[in-house]
Amino acid sequence: MSIGIEIIGLVLLGLICWDITITTLTLGGGGPISGRVASWVWKVALYLHRRQSNHRLLQMTGWSILVATPLVWFGIAWVAWSLIFIAFEGSVVNATTQVAADIWQRIYFVGFTITTLGLGDYQPQGRLWQIATAIAAANGFFIVSLSITYLLPIVSAAVKKRQISVYISALGGTPDDILVRCWNGQDFGQFSQHLINLTSELSGIGESYLAYPILYYFHAIQRSRDFVLSFVVFDETLTLLKYGIKQDSQVDPASVDPARRANAAFLRTLKSAYIQPSSETPPLLSLDLLKQAGIPTVSDREFAQRTQGLKFRRQLLLAMVEEGGWTWDAVASTKTTNRAIHLDDETLIQVDE
Repeated sequence: MSIGIEIIGLVLLGLICWDITITTLTLGGGGPISGRVASWVWKVALYLHRRQSNHRLLQMTGWSILVATPLVWFGIAWVAWSLIFIAFEGSVVNATTQVAADIWQRIYFVGFTITTLGLGDYQPQGRLWQIATAIAAANGFFIVSLSITYLLPIVSAAVKKRQISVYISALGGTPDDILVRCWNGQDFGQFSQHLINLTSELSGIGESYLAYPILYYFHAIQRSRDFVLSFVVFDETLTLLKYGIKQDSQVDPASVDPARRANAAFLRTLKSAYIQPSSETPPLLSLDLLKQAGIPTVSDREFAQRTQGLKFRRQLLLAMVEEGGWTWDAVASTKTTNRAIHLDDETLIQVDE
């Protein structure tokens, strides 16, 4: 009998049950174990990506974290229960010969029990260990059930993220591109309706991030499907609308302001759990393409003055882009790049960019 091993097992069991409960049954973010493991894995993948660009690695990392999380829960629970049964000699015996099981046979017995497959060819010895076995089986069922109910909504939310990303990309690849495409020569047409739709969608995704923190680590190879880029492009579009367009040509504030507040709420969620503002401020958007399209804009100087109070917000956006495995060029002016150009009818659909 080893009290030390027993205590270690009980502590591990308590920690993993707490982690599972916090992660799956509350809206407060990831548990102390799964949250840290996911963060470390992502940081390693991001470090490798920055040394040699590999967006496929980041994409695989997100899904790997999703699959690994319940496996980590199950693995630690197996170790914890194994330590508990190992600490007491004779806790498990062979069902036929009644000979005490050795260490490896007890580990096998625990694995068989917590997977709820039954007792196999070994059985607990005595009433105390019969009760412990029943608790272990219930604990295994608890882990399996919560893992399944946790994974399915995450997959659904990840699909929702990509849907929103493509929606924004379909409007345009970059902030100025979106406004140029929506401009009909007199005003921005039905763009306010898109803002209303996206406000609702982004509010829902923000709540999903609180419930399922693992969504933060989902990355798309195609720029038009990556949520980070789409979100930042959308927020910068709202900045152009609110501060770069002359008053008499602006979209109805009743559609712009709620969208901007929904974005702010999402940024607060990220700031509280995932990112810190960058030490640098990204370059201010150019008004050149808007002017070329005949859209009434304020002067460059006035635009710079109006956006001085957005420094912290835009530093968060830059941090979001960099922590997502991208650079600011991916959301810069269409003079630099257009991440959604392959969605146009006149281009080749098979272009993977």
